[in-house]
Amino acid sequence: MRPSMSLPIRVMLTLLFAGTLSLAFLDLAYYPFAWVAFVPLLLAVENLSRANIYVFGVLGGFIGYLAATYWLVDFIEISKGYSDSQAILLASVYWLYCAHSFAFLLLAFDWLKRNTRVSEFFLFPALIVVLNSYFPMLFAMRLGESQVQFVHALQATQWFGVHGLDFMIGLVNIAIFRLILIINSGSRMLLMQKKWSFVAVIVAVSLWFGVGVSQYQKWRHETSTWESLKVGLVQPNEVPEIGSTIRYAGHTESYPPEMDMSEKLASLGAELVVWAEAQPKGYLDQPPINQAYRQNVAKMSSSLLFQDMQQLRDPVTGKIQTSYNSAVLIHPDGSQKSIYQKMQRIPFGEYIPLVSDNSMLRLWAENFLGEFLSDISAGKEHGVFHHAKVDIVPLICYETTFPSFVGSAVGSSLERANTNSGTLLVGLSNDGWFGSSKQPYQHVMASVLRAVENRVPLVHVANNGPSIVVMPSGKIIFTSDFQKAGGYLVDVPHSPTAKGSFYSRYPFWFDRVILLMIVLIIGVSVTLKIHAFIKDNRSH
Repeated sequence: MRPSMSLPIRVMLTLLFAGTLSLAFLDLAYYPFAWVAFVPLLLAVENLSRANIYVFGVLGGFIGYLAATYWLVDFIEISKGYSDSQAILLASVYWLYCAHSFAFLLLAFDWLKRNTRVSEFFLFPALIVVLNSYFPMLFAMRLGESQVQFVHALQATQWFGVHGLDFMIGLVNIAIFRLILIINSGSRMLLMQKKWSFVAVIVAVSLWFGVGVSQYQKWRHETSTWESLKVGLVQPNEVPEIGSTIRYAGHTESYPPEMDMSEKLASLGAELVVWAEAQPKGYLDQPPINQAYRQNVAKMSSSLLFQDMQQLRDPVTGKIQTSYNSAVLIHPDGSQKSIYQKMQRIPFGEYIPLVSDNSMLRLWAENFLGEFLSDISAGKEHGVFHHAKVDIVPLICYETTFPSFVGSAVGSSLERANTNSGTLLVGLSNDGWFGSSKQPYQHVMASVLRAVENRVPLVHVANNGPSIVVMPSGKIIFTSDFQKAGGYLVDVPHSPTAKGSFYSRYPFWFDRVILLMIVLIIGVSVTLKIHAFIKDNRSH
């Protein structure tokens, strides 16, 4: 792109980037936009100084995150009771922080292009992988998770994870960008110089989608022969309240509406009933409620999986020492053999990063964050619940959005799995904190990738919906209504052969290999520069 490109055009291109990228996450029907979203941003920063590249990167990133995660304002208002202005201010701080991931991407890409001979067709998608994997943020915008409706694009994630799909999307973006620059220059020589790079892109993309088509057909055919497990999904559609147990007319803590609906689902043949994450139930803290639940489940003759808060108290003072966000499975005979304690916590919602052990900083943070800070401790190991027909790997809240974490959970469950049982991923979440926004859709749809990556069926039950059931192929076979209470009975195919994938066994391999390659490229480049600098000084 010519250096004389005007500032307004560069700004318009940056806004175009933010709009196309955010649309791919706001409405999954716009998934093709992710494959071209970075092109206008790359055009906007072409031939700019690094200071200006940083400014445009932050601008595009800020607007992109604002548009795609606008619901963060609702979350802050609902969860903390803040005013509109306070919520917007706090959300803006978060969006500004996240925007730096794009600024760092552009700066790193510019430096590496200038200081190495490595092809930009590798550098750009590799940097996307590194930043998506290692730039710390809660609500990450992984490009691959915008492709739920593009099932053929998902299939190779069973080996590479979602970051492999991120790489392919980045590869297509940089190839289109370079092609536009070559066409704009009118130079046939430039095209010939890049000829083999474009050939490599075409081959890589063709292989990715060729494998995608064949694997999708394979898994659709294979799962059509599987037996089914009748799973009941209970979606209470509660309006969340901080720290309280909601009581409903005609029900008690020992017999909540979810139990009533579970009995109805069990009478229709449900072999497993799953409740969404919702308000605390008191099951893990109050013996009378615990006993009542077990008795009711024994009468149902169906297993019950649900989430509850677990508090461990000092036996002498009764003071709460540790709290866990936990998942429990009650068996048809009323027994409960194990508990899974959530491992992947929400920063500032369930713990305070870096200050948990500092009393002064902790006191300040508690005063600032108020009641929403739950101070939840992290569990120590992944969980697996043994149902009569499947081994269940439970995931609570946002754990479903961490690909390598879920892969590790499935992989570790194999050591404790039943020989004759397959694996079922079950997510329990409460997205009522985000109001009537797009966030619940973004959350559960990201879970689709976890089913494909690990090649196991997935059930994700959300408090206010939508709740989904996903096949290992990525096909969604059930979606519940949004913000509507109800109980649903779904036949979920399962098989003893569905015990995870290559990715489940090696969930970190791809992003770590890419990180190592980028580090080596930078290291070699810096070493050569230092060597040249020393040699130049000696010659003088």
